[in-house]
Amino acid sequence: MTDHELATKLKELAEAPAPPPRLDLDRARRGGGRRRRLRTTALVVGCAAVVTAGGLTAVSALRPTPPITPAAVLPKPPPVAAVPTDNPLVAKASFGWLPEPIKGVEYGVGGHGDYALAIGRGDLAPMIWLAVYDQEPPLDRRHDMGGRAVRVPVRVGDRDGYWVTVDAKDPLNQGNSYLRWPTADGRWAELNAYYLALPDLQQILLRVAGEVTFANRAVPLPLHISGLPAAFRVADVNLWRRPESDGVPWRAVLQYSSNGALATITVSLPGGQADGLGKPVCTTKSGLKACVAIDHPQAAGITSQELLDRITLLGPDEKKWTTHVIG
Repeated sequence: MTDHELATKLKELAEAPAPPPRLDLDRARRGGGRRRRLRTTALVVGCAAVVTAGGLTAVSALRPTPPITPAAVLPKPPPVAAVPTDNPLVAKASFGWLPEPIKGVEYGVGGHGDYALAIGRGDLAPMIWLAVYDQEPPLDRRHDMGGRAVRVPVRVGDRDGYWVTVDAKDPLNQGNSYLRWPTADGRWAELNAYYLALPDLQQILLRVAGEVTFANRAVPLPLHISGLPAAFRVADVNLWRRPESDGVPWRAVLQYSSNGALATITVSLPGGQADGLGKPVCTTKSGLKACVAIDHPQAAGITSQELLDRITLLGPDEKKWTTHVIG
């Protein structure tokens, strides 16, 4: 091909229309725009996430971290003091303030219950019984309310207690009054008052309850016993103050069971009567009278005279009585 022919072919090719393109530019543009928008969005979102995280980090770094509040721990009730082993008469609670008609306080433990009793004088002596229970007692504890017992809430010191009565409009229950409240160590206390007629009696009983103290306390007694047979078990121990019925200002009565036998020790001022079963053996020393009665000496393993010989009387002055009775 000559130079002239080559020039002519190139001119014709340049002037001819171009073939249709294999790439759809409009579609490619739309797709490219979409991918660009996705990349841009992703970039923006990523940047925002970085900025947000950075902002949180910066704020967290600048803001002081509050201290972690420990979980609330409920206070544990204080432990109950151990019961003395050398005194058979241990009170779980003690009165503080008492109203004027009350003249003395009795104590008792054993089969007839553990109690402190604030008592007055006379044939119908006013009485305020104080008892402590390991658990809240049944509402009608003595089964003398005919199934009609109800609670009347009341504040006792710093605790929520209640009256027990057959009529919610009469918290004092016609003069046979019951007041209960929980103690700090998780037990329950109860006052039962009767033959007590005073103005504002509700407030008086609430004051009595509010000033009760709870702790095991050995009650001083007017005797010391050098030792008891190993088989002796406390049945009932009482310190009574009922001069109208006993003829003496007070009596201390200690009863023990042993192999089915009952041994009773009674200490009082001269003139007091001996308690218990069996023929009593008595002595008077140091201004006091002591008697011992054992209904079955062979089962008890000791005679009345032998047990009496182990007793030392401490005299009528209560300041000289002892809390260390046995041993």
